[in-house]
Amino acid sequence: MPTSRSLTGRKRSRSGYALLACGLVGGLAAPAAVAASPGTQTGHTGMSVSKQRQPGPAAPRGRVGLWTSVNQAHPNRVYHGQTDDIARVGKRDLRNNRELNGVWRSFITMGSQDLHRPGTIRKAELRVRNATSQSCAPYNVEVWDTGRVYPSTTWDRQPRWYRLLGWVSPAPRPCQNRTLSFDVTASARAAQHNRWPSMTLGLKSTNERSSDAYKTFTPSTARLVVHWN
Repeated sequence: MPTSRSLTGRKRSRSGYALLACGLVGGLAAPAAVAASPGTQTGHTGMSVSKQRQPGPAAPRGRVGLWTSVNQAHPNRVYHGQTDDIARVGKRDLRNNRELNGVWRSFITMGSQDLHRPGTIRKAELRVRNATSQSCAPYNVEVWDTGRVYPSTTWDRQPRWYRLLGWVSPAPRPCQNRTLSFDVTASARAAQHNRWPSMTLGLKSTNERSSDAYKTFTPSTARLVVHWN
């Protein structure tokens, strides 16, 4: 029996793509355009995307689903739907902007029904655009497998952070307006095995004390890119 952590009762998908990219959805599986290409590099995690023998056709772009940020300085404030298309990570400390100051974390829900197919997931990556960085210092950004988020999620009502999946150490240049790739293979395999229709990934800075580690991301660009054996 599948676990109930992320279930919404959706039906099984029968997608047959050799390379699959899922867009953000609030518990639905919405395929996105295939994002990997031969020789594509995945940032600074030591991974690379290999050639696909028979890449599947591009599917429609994914839809933005449930994502949100939380702020330690405003522990009871709801930010879902209040921050445009900006997900914040790390500590912000500006003299003239107290409303946005504080330690930020962000959560993104990815549709995973298209993982419910025969085959072995060789690698899965969360790809999302890093829009801005407070500095070009190479502070790590972590990705975690977390519990579900809701429109009412706040800092004091965060989901459980189950396990660290990986991290990216961005290159000093360029330090913004670039796509970062995070290894989320373990979470994708769990979603396949347990038949979760969605999975939630948490982004946080390894260093939440230095404002130089502050970064923003663009959730609408997020894609789950899956490579199958």
